[in-house]
This record gives sequence, structure tokens and C-alpha cells, in this order.
Amino acid sequence: MKSKIIVIIFLVTTSFFSAQELKYEEVVPVDSTVTKQELYNRARDWITKSLKDDGEVFTIEDSNEGEITGGGKLRYYTKKIYVGALCTIGYVNFKINIYLKNGRYKYIIHSLVHEGTNCRPKSAINYGPLTTNDKPDKTNDVFLRKGPWNDIKEKTDEKIKLLISDLKEAMNKKHETSNNW
Repeated sequence: MKSKIIVIIFLVTTSFFSAQELKYEEVVPVDSTVTKQELYNRARDWITKSLKDDGEVFTIEDSNEGEITGGGKLRYYTKKIYVGALCTIGYVNFKINIYLKNGRYKYIIHSLVHEGTNCRPKSAINYGPLTTNDKPDKTNDVFLRKGPWNDIKEKTDEKIKLLISDLKEAMNKKHETSNNW
């Protein structure tokens, strides 16, 4: 009985204190006459054009189910001056899922992970998974600081919001195959 109480207390406190993954999610209505297939074509086109230089673009393409999943990366650069700034410059990798139905779609941008560059051998500063916490997780590196952590999150937020705006614009334009030429 005592061990069960300890386990319950442990589970409650770890879930309470652990930060949640930073992610962006929204269901977006479009013209109700737009089919799932048309939205699929638009989303596939958008991912191909927007994430083409990022290596892994598509991991799932299923037009029948109306799902596209892929990955990309955003360049992180700062002009701010702080200890280790050059080693923090790098990329924020992410995953994107787009689910499509007639007249609407849902996007989820998640699994955002910061990776610094190696400014000297074995000296990259990686802040790892971005979370809603206002301080970085120091489990793997006790020298991670709040200032750079917030800068990474702010710059990532700006870029993700631009990406989302671009997605919304693309999802409201007819795909080339739907045009009457």
C-alpha cells in the first residue's frame, strides 16, 4: 500500500512539473465545396515548395486517408551576444502533419528540436526539444541558459508563424490541375 502511494505521488509530481512539448495546431475551414483530394494536392504542393531544401520532406503521403506527414528544419541565427552564442547557431528540426477532409484541414507542427552547430570540435550547444517551459532542461547540459533558450523559442515562433501563414495562403489557391487551361 505504501509503495502504491509513493508511485502515485511520483507520477503526479513528474507530470505536473514536466513541461509540455511546444507545438502548433489548428483546424482551418476553407470553402466547403473544396474536396479532400483538392486540399491534398494543395498541401502536397506547399510542402514540396516550402520544405524542399530541408532533406526529409515526406514520410507519409496518403491521399485516400487525407494525410501528409513530413519534416523540415528552420535556420536559427542570432545577433545577440551571450556566452556560447556561436555554438548555439544552428537548426530547429520539426515534424508536420496535415490531415485533410472536404472543406477543412488540420495541421500540427511538433517535435521542434534545437541543434547547435559545431563551432569547434564537440562544442555544439544543443537546447534539444523546445517546450512550453520558460527555462531549458538542464538534464544533459547544466550550462544551458534562459536567455538563449527564450531567443531560440522566439525566433522559432516567428518562423513557424510565417510558415503557417504561407500554408493558409497556399491552401486557399486552386491547385494547377484544377484550373481550366
